Amino acid sequence: MTRKHILIASLVFVLLTVAVGGMGYRAKTDALAVVTAQFNQQQLLLAEKIAGDITDHFAFLRTCLEGLSLMWREQAVENGRPWLHVPAFSGILAQWNVAAVGVLAPGESLPRFFDASGTPLPDAGLCPAACGDILAATGAPGRIGLGRVFSPQSGVFAGRRLVAMAMPLADDRGRAGGLVLLVDAVAVAARYAHDVRSGQTGYAWVLDDRGVFLDHHESAFIGHESLAVRRERDPNIDWARLTWLIHNRVMAGERGTDWYVSGWHRGRIGEVMKYVAFCPAPLDPGRYPGNRWAVALAAPQDEVQGLIGRLVVRQWLLVGLFELIVFVGFATVMHFALRWNTTLSREVDKTARELLGAQEKLIRAERFAAIGEAAARLSHEIKNPLMLMGGFANQVRRHMAEGDKDAEKLAIIESEAKRLETLLNEVRDFTRPAAPHIEARDLNETVRASLAVMRPALEARNIEAAIDLDAALPPVPHDADHIKQVLLNLMKNAAEAMEQGGRLAVRSGIRDGKVRLTVADTGGGIPENVRARVFDPFCTTKESGTGLGLAVCQRIVEDHHGEIRFNTGETGTTFTVELPLSPQA
Repeated sequence: MTRKHILIASLVFVLLTVAVGGMGYRAKTDALAVVTAQFNQQQLLLAEKIAGDITDHFAFLRTCLEGLSLMWREQAVENGRPWLHVPAFSGILAQWNVAAVGVLAPGESLPRFFDASGTPLPDAGLCPAACGDILAATGAPGRIGLGRVFSPQSGVFAGRRLVAMAMPLADDRGRAGGLVLLVDAVAVAARYAHDVRSGQTGYAWVLDDRGVFLDHHESAFIGHESLAVRRERDPNIDWARLTWLIHNRVMAGERGTDWYVSGWHRGRIGEVMKYVAFCPAPLDPGRYPGNRWAVALAAPQDEVQGLIGRLVVRQWLLVGLFELIVFVGFATVMHFALRWNTTLSREVDKTARELLGAQEKLIRAERFAAIGEAAARLSHEIKNPLMLMGGFANQVRRHMAEGDKDAEKLAIIESEAKRLETLLNEVRDFTRPAAPHIEARDLNETVRASLAVMRPALEARNIEAAIDLDAALPPVPHDADHIKQVLLNLMKNAAEAMEQGGRLAVRSGIRDGKVRLTVADTGGGIPENVRARVFDPFCTTKESGTGLGLAVCQRIVEDHHGEIRFNTGETGTTFTVELPLSPQA
């Protein structure tokens, strides 16, 4: 081999090495960019979830304050001890981080405060400036004002960070008064943000509208201005970028992602680059959009890069192997490198989908829990007086002459009371479902019994009912009453979807090792704008519907360790219920 050939071979080797090295670096950069973008998006979704929960928290408290205002004239002003006269609200407010309730009686200058148990608080001047300013600025009676976070200098709540929600009211003589809720801002922020983790070690923090920490992984930061406490801990770090980020984006109400440099992370000391996602949490987005907090999630950059660290090592080992075998291994190395990149992209997409799916399930579970708690309490308080009203209306109507117009009005009261009682029963089934008694039994017989109940209603609507049941179906572990309730709900919905008549088909069988039940109709299908919320509580397209039927069905099926889903279109809708063949632990 001549010197020229050696030079050419060396040059080709160097060029190929540089080319392959460049391709490997580009693949690493692209993969890191994809993972980083998906990680930032996940952090932003978590931040929006926390912000939404905080906003919903204050929206619920506004609803409670409006409810308390209805009792103000009768109880709060005359008796002076409102908490002892509103037991329906005391438990709710105590659980929703209300530290104290204030009552401003007509003719008084300062509200009188009571704790969550109804005990008067000795500090009569608990929040004279904050409450008075809100009551004066809110305007017309009945409007709710929401103040900024403040911290009393003395009294029972000295040092705590509170938010005042005030509603000015007027009595029959036009004298001004009002109601005040003092909300523990730190408790609200910690309730939704403190235990949230982004990735392996990332955490959330919440700022009020002055940039003061309401929640942070390090409890020593809470109650301090976010930039000042960082500079105090490590004055040697250049905090310029974080200062710009907080002032110009986070506190300005922006939603987005960025990065900054910190001096520590969960006990690790030294400069750490962090990815951060942030969004506003408006406390009253309808009336006072400027009154907002900010939520952020931060995680170290090297944690995100570590997700593809092993891939990078293997990739460079392939490059080194290529340099050893030079031209012979070129095609093989390129083939495996491209194949590996494809596999990586597929795995990254799979991981992202799993993370998003788990997050959606968590969000739905938290919403259902909140709805269930509030619905159960309201159902308990409403049902007894509702039954009394319906019963009294029935007794009065029976003693009135037939055709009396007032008798018609009483009949309407009875009808509406029964409808609301049905709604409360469905709320009870949804919020406090009975545990299923699962044992192996004939599932086909359960289907036949359900169809027998529905057959008169189907015939009245001119609907043809067809069943196709697998005679070889073995005994299936299930609670007959609960599964019958699922089938009745599905058949009832199918019948209501076929206003002009049609065909209802019910089938049973085994597929992929599971028992499958299908209920299909020939109606107009589910509207596209509600398909994603079909199983959400109180989601309905019917004027008289409660929106709990399918939510109850989903809970029953999940209690049986099964799955329920649907396909819909212009030619009809099919609901599919899958149950396991063997008992689940």
